[in-house]
Amino acid sequence: MQTIGKYSFSNQLTKILTEIERFHGTFQSNKIFTPNLVTELKKTTIITSSGASTRIEGAILTDDEIKKFISNGCKISKMSSRSEREVAGYVKALNYIYKYYNDLEVTEKNLRELHQILTSELTSDQLPKKQRGSYKDITNHVVEKNLDTGKETIWFKTTPPGPMTETATRELIDNFNKFKQSEEIHPIILIAIFIVHYLAIHPFRDGNGRLSRLISVWLMLKFGYLWIQFTSHEKIIEDNKENYYISLRETQNTFQSKKINYDRWLYFFVKIVLKQTQIIQSMLQKQTPVSAMNKNEQLVYEIIKSNHKCNIGFILNQIEMTRAGLKTLLKRLVDQGIIRVEGVGKGSKYHI
Repeated sequence: MQTIGKYSFSNQLTKILTEIERFHGTFQSNKIFTPNLVTELKKTTIITSSGASTRIEGAILTDDEIKKFISNGCKISKMSSRSEREVAGYVKALNYIYKYYNDLEVTEKNLRELHQILTSELTSDQLPKKQRGSYKDITNHVVEKNLDTGKETIWFKTTPPGPMTETATRELIDNFNKFKQSEEIHPIILIAIFIVHYLAIHPFRDGNGRLSRLISVWLMLKFGYLWIQFTSHEKIIEDNKENYYISLRETQNTFQSKKINYDRWLYFFVKIVLKQTQIIQSMLQKQTPVSAMNKNEQLVYEIIKSNHKCNIGFILNQIEMTRAGLKTLLKRLVDQGIIRVEGVGKGSKYHI
């Protein structure tokens, strides 16, 4: 990772990053998600992300099953399946990140604590307690098993357990923080590079894939990309699972060569983030169909948005329009689902 500062990035990659940053700037300057919508989007993202990230690793719960499971408090019993246990751990870890991301520095301690939370609901048979939040004590190469023949194919040899894993993880974190402080590398590129090296090390016995996706969300939030909470990073990866593994493998296979080639993985990662911005842009268009409004409608909409809840008298004081005309306009916006009304008669109040 220490050589990334000298790496040459393609024009295509730069173009995608520019699109992401353009969206990021627009999102920051036009924060129009209401508090209620933010809460609902986070809930939906937790359901979708927990399902997608665990299914990538072989879990079988659907989003509907996870929604019901979460609504019941993610209760775990002796009869709970491994899929339920993995989802429960992922939900806990994701909520922890959403709450504390700003306070969590990238350290070995915090990485290990996040792994402990992620794996906290597994049984001792699934993962010994001493291996939750602790570096691996066995070899854990990335393998593919043929379910028909039982034959295993090693796709990538990870860092050996013991001192080599400890040193490699420590160096990875140190290098990440040096580049973060120097601001030499674009944040999203730095996150992607951290993830591909982290997965090459595979520092924990189990849960490395799930943890890598949690780390991606954590670091995106840490760098100020707060919109990452409003759509599932993990779901887009699940939808592109084959390309995900190929991109990782092709990049990691160059780690032992004289010249590392990050292109395939970086392109995959930034395309995932770009897709997230496109999904949120679609949400924003549904939230604020301003382009389809006439000038008076736009003005009234902006007044309501800026003041949260308004009655007709308040709006009339800020716009040149008859009361009857305003009532007709407001009814039109309500009928179109653009604004909502609470109360009746003189007590009516309008909000987005």
